[in-house]
Amino acid sequence: MSLESKTWNSCLHIASISDIGLRRNNNQDSYGMSLAADWADWQQTGHLLIVADGMGAHAAGELASKMAVDHVLHLYRKFSDRPPADALVAAIEEANQIIHRRGESNVAFHRMGTTLSSLLLLPQGAVIGQVGDSRVYRLRGNNLEQLSFDHSMAWEIRAATAGMDESSDLYAAIPKNVITRSLGPKEQVEVDIEGPFPLEVGDTFLVCSDGASGPIRNDEFSLILQALEPEHAAQLIVDLANLRGGPDNITAIVAKITGPKMANDPARGQPIVLEDTVTQVIHSSQRSIHWGFYTLIALFAVVTIILLAMEQTLGAIVTGGASLLIATMIGIYKFSGESEEAVPSGFKTTRKEKAPYEVTVCKASPEVIQNLHSIVSELRETSEENEWNINWAPINQLSDKAAQALNEKDLKLAAKHYLVIIGLIMAEIRDNKSPSVAKPGDAGPDVG
Repeated sequence: MSLESKTWNSCLHIASISDIGLRRNNNQDSYGMSLAADWADWQQTGHLLIVADGMGAHAAGELASKMAVDHVLHLYRKFSDRPPADALVAAIEEANQIIHRRGESNVAFHRMGTTLSSLLLLPQGAVIGQVGDSRVYRLRGNNLEQLSFDHSMAWEIRAATAGMDESSDLYAAIPKNVITRSLGPKEQVEVDIEGPFPLEVGDTFLVCSDGASGPIRNDEFSLILQALEPEHAAQLIVDLANLRGGPDNITAIVAKITGPKMANDPARGQPIVLEDTVTQVIHSSQRSIHWGFYTLIALFAVVTIILLAMEQTLGAIVTGGASLLIATMIGIYKFSGESEEAVPSGFKTTRKEKAPYEVTVCKASPEVIQNLHSIVSELRETSEENEWNINWAPINQLSDKAAQALNEKDLKLAAKHYLVIIGLIMAEIRDNKSPSVAKPGDAGPDVG
């Protein structure tokens, strides 16, 4: 879906899409946006964009994510008399309580939960409200910045053991899909607030679920967002994730600042505050450990015992070592001292102000080029085998341009051409209405 608004079309371009993927029976992702009605509303409340990824059996995850999006969008406007960042926190916390009560009232929805990544665009800049491991990125110039922190086992341990070699087997043993914070399972939730990040013309933001950030690398995101306009970038993100197996639901909102009116609003100089902020000392003994960490240690320990009983000594050493390493990392996290955090009175909120957490330079490596070229070749072969009615003329022209760019060693331009080619072929395949590919979309993209 591409946003068209007479008020904002001269300075803001937004596109959004959600896809079930190839391995799920239902779509547990939800997304939504609430745009300011006019310029006065923009200066007071801004634009709010949200992606949520639900968790729970049957329809519980789908319900949790929808409730999160609907309630946060509504409550944020309800609390419009508060400073925007404070209103966002209050909206997320109250939405969490509503989801929690719904889960407790029905055994089918017990402990249902959802991630929530929110992007609040204000005259002062972009503010991030984060719970879980969906993500918010910003492409500025040649750099892709991850503005949100993943509340996952892998990221929490990495943060607690900063400075250690991340290529070690220690990190490889940590599950990537265990999240440590979500809306719904508990009555209270801690919300991270990041920003503000001042807006500039050309800034492109991506809010997405892990169904997108899992199969697609950050360097690929950077090329997609730089090469394509929002509606084609969002569609290509879905296409690329599905071409890599579509293991999860895929949701993406792409928002690009296209004119100076928003970036240079006179209200940008006003401060972003959280009301009633106080400083408290967080002692090491107060740091809670997610139950998933202990489950993982126990699992490795059980496997070690089984392997020892089977006289598979080498395997037992590996799993036993992994159990000890994770236990060591948990100890480091829990007992590594104390820190001061600014916490608004009445809210369990962390004003982190540590973003960006990762910065990826937009460039095309030989590996990226090879991956994209392989996708194009496989799509061409599949299309020809199925005798789909594809208009190959523009695709062949772009293929020639990509080959020429490679000959001139301009890998970035070649990558952009390959991305456009993938988008064109996928659009043509959708037009053929093949049941084995993604949902219907629009025409192929142009290089931005």
